[in-house]
Formats: sequence, structure tokens, C-alpha cells
Amino acid sequence: MKNNLRLILPGLALVALTATGCWITSAQIFAHFDLPNPFTINGADGFERVYVDLNTISDYADNKDKLKTISDLAVVGKFTNTSGPGGGVEVYITPGNTSLGSPTAIIAGSTKLWGPGSIGATNDVHTVGWDESAALFDAAGKAILLAEAKGDGEFTIYTIGTPGSSNVIRVDDGSLILVLGAGL
Repeated sequence: MKNNLRLILPGLALVALTATGCWITSAQIFAHFDLPNPFTINGADGFERVYVDLNTISDYADNKDKLKTISDLAVVGKFTNTSGPGGGVEVYITPGNTSLGSPTAIIAGSTKLWGPGSIGATNDVHTVGWDESAALFDAAGKAILLAEAKGDGEFTIYTIGTPGSSNVIRVDDGSLILVLGAGL
């Protein structure tokens, strides 16, 4: 009887779902956007601008009409202070393709997405992985990122160093990684 119940109960559940027209379907879409490699946050201008078009990622483009949530996300890479004092790195986001011209304009005209990530003085190397990155996201920035992912998939991110710092930070193998929840 025990073996029969193992076969009968899942079958009854499937029949019940089918009879009511209730199907549960969902998926996670992995969107990996590579940042320019390398890019530099130079103390001379204090920021780096990257236009992001998620439509260039085929899994995203094929499923964007089904997106519901951001399940997880990360900004990862190897951050090297090539010159100057230690400091922090922050990432800001704006909808669409924007061109803010200074750290002051970025802070005033965009929303913080991530940070600050810390880096030591000259020659310090700090590799930011998934777990560390996940803890650095800002709720308001995540909301904009989700709206853009569910919208046209186009936005601009800005990385800035510590305002007024003379350091130069090189970012190697940087990526914006999104795990997007989708449903039918």
C-alpha cells in the first residue's frame, strides 16, 4: 500500500492542477553583462560611465516580456589601486542613455546602486565576489534596475571613486550579473 500511495498521490495532485487549469511555471534568467575590460576610475575626473543594453544578452532578450523580479545581482571584478590613497568605489544608475559629467552631477542626478566597496592605498588589490557584492546593493537602485530590466533594458551605470581623491583604480574582469525571476 505504501508504494501505491507514492504513485497515486503525485498523480492526484497533477490531475487536480490540470482540472482547475492551474499551472505553476517560473524560471530564472541569468544575465551577465561584461563591463569594459579593463576600465579606470581616474582621480583626474573621478568617474567612469558605462551604457548598458541588456538586449545584447540573448537569454534576456528572449525572456524579457516574462520578467517579474530580480532574484539576485552582483557587481564583480578585480579592483586595483594603481596610484594614491585608499578609498571607496560606488556605482550609480540612471534610466536610459545619459551623460552626467562629474561625480557631483552623478550623485545629484542618479541613484546609488552599489557601494561603497573599499580599496586600500597604492598597489592594493581587492577582488569583489558574489557574496561581498550582494551586501553592497541599495534598495532604491535595485528598484530602478528592475524597472529598467522589465522596461527597455537600457540604462547607464557610473562608477565613482572617493570624491576629491587623487587615486586611480583599475577594474579588471568587471561584470554586472543579474538573476531575474520570470513567469509565464
